[in-house]
Amino acid sequence: MKKFTPQKMVGWYDAKQLFTTAIRAVLSSIFGSYADKRETIASITEEEVYNDYNTNEEIWVDYISDTGDGFDSTFTMAKLISYDEITVNQNNQEKILPRGKILVFGGDQVYPSPTREEYQNRFIGPMEAASPYDDDKAGADMYVVPGNHDWYDGLTNFAKIFCRKKKIGSFQTKQNRSYFAIKVRNNVWLWAIDIQLESDIDKPQLDYFNHVASEHMQKGDKIILCTAEPSWVYNTTRRVDKTYENLEYFEENCIKAKGMEQILTLTGDLHHYARYTAESEEGKVYHKITSGGGGAFLHPTHNLPDQLKEMHDGEFVLKKTFPEKKTSKRLIWGNLLFPIKNLSFGAFLAAVHLAMAWSLKTTSELDEDEADIFVQMRTMYEKNDFDFSSLLNRLITTFGHSFSAVLILGLFVLGFYKFCDSNSSKYKHIGFLGMFHGILHVVLMLFSLCIFTFVGISFLGLEPGRENVAGVIVQQLLFGGLLSGMLIGLYFIFTNLVLGIHDNEAFSALKNKDYKNFLRMHFKGNTLTIYPVGLRKTAKWTQPYIDKFETKDTIIPELIDDPIVIEL
Repeated sequence: MKKFTPQKMVGWYDAKQLFTTAIRAVLSSIFGSYADKRETIASITEEEVYNDYNTNEEIWVDYISDTGDGFDSTFTMAKLISYDEITVNQNNQEKILPRGKILVFGGDQVYPSPTREEYQNRFIGPMEAASPYDDDKAGADMYVVPGNHDWYDGLTNFAKIFCRKKKIGSFQTKQNRSYFAIKVRNNVWLWAIDIQLESDIDKPQLDYFNHVASEHMQKGDKIILCTAEPSWVYNTTRRVDKTYENLEYFEENCIKAKGMEQILTLTGDLHHYARYTAESEEGKVYHKITSGGGGAFLHPTHNLPDQLKEMHDGEFVLKKTFPEKKTSKRLIWGNLLFPIKNLSFGAFLAAVHLAMAWSLKTTSELDEDEADIFVQMRTMYEKNDFDFSSLLNRLITTFGHSFSAVLILGLFVLGFYKFCDSNSSKYKHIGFLGMFHGILHVVLMLFSLCIFTFVGISFLGLEPGRENVAGVIVQQLLFGGLLSGMLIGLYFIFTNLVLGIHDNEAFSALKNKDYKNFLRMHFKGNTLTIYPVGLRKTAKWTQPYIDKFETKDTIIPELIDDPIVIEL
């Protein structure tokens, strides 16, 4: 086992992390359009049509997605899928589920970016530690679907790690491209496609699946399709989203047009469990399942639509979620502690408060026609005549002479306008709510400046000189970030519960590592049974030795949905 450093949950609101992730997302989207790494990989790898597991009378297959975040959650799930068997409760009876022979990762194997170091610390290291290589013990065959985070370096490290048939602990990687086909049973196939950051599916990939369908399959064969995003959800919840069009094209032209039957669609990207079901006129039942509980922060379920509209393959209804919608709504209130859970961002906000206060103070001192803001407040206090309108006019005048203060105001208003999750709202101009949010932050800065100054003069006896400035600075640093952070938390709670937006932003701030899940699928005879397995609580691990991890917590897997039975 190679050395690695266990990592904490990604701090998505760390100022450096926000900037770095934004840059990577923009660059990968731009250059990915001009240099499609899928075509490059296809041109330099030998053609391997598919892997055949049809010789087994029965076979177990595991599906897990969105791993490689914090060590505790990732390692807990890695241990769970590595046990020879797990026991769950089914109808008040214990049900033993053997370890899968095939292990499929559904996307986003690492966060926040796919560097070699991050892959080693957040994915490879935990997997090897959970299931080390053993000559005498066969491990699972590993197949991996790239997600958007795997694509942020153009798929470079993904290809080096997963497309060279290397071992990762007891797991054997099997693919040589970022997409693959597996023959699970005589008439049942698992296909995994690479959607590359919302792009069209490349021609070599279309040729590959068309070749598999035409040369190695028969009409009526069943297909389980793995894709990196729940585009069927985004098609309903987002105002603009092209991912479903790409998926629909593939399903219509590479599956339906070939006479195949798509019985199940699997995905991750949203870090929860959700199952949608549709029934055909002939009585056949089809499922679309999101199972993104491999280790990343929890996503909410309470804003999921109860019905998927405008679907080309039927009307799908939401049947089950994990966590339950009631629990999901309760968890959002954790954003009241936003500045505590996101200390780095709170410090950044405090620094902005301080910059605003300093800018107004220095500008005010340069204006010889009017008294310094601090002097003016001192005079009001001594005369026992607090005139808010006069003070407000003084602030406005000072703003008019302070380029830096105006710049801070403008950046906050524009920044929060752009930050608003307007694409997830049915209201076209919801972005103005974000602008109002930015204005509230500026108002809070000014209000806190006045209050802190008044407190310093009235109660602490500070003179309107350097001592008072120092007092205001200390108070801004101590409370400015706290107040602004609380405002952001309240904004998330309101917009998420009332308007149904900011799912990703509100829950990434919580860094919730619980409510994990994966799928364990059993193929036997003409029946596929899917067992959705979940954990309500992630174990906390310690490292007493360099190659050993221990926990005092009990890992208790449970069935988070009724077993899903599909006749093949």
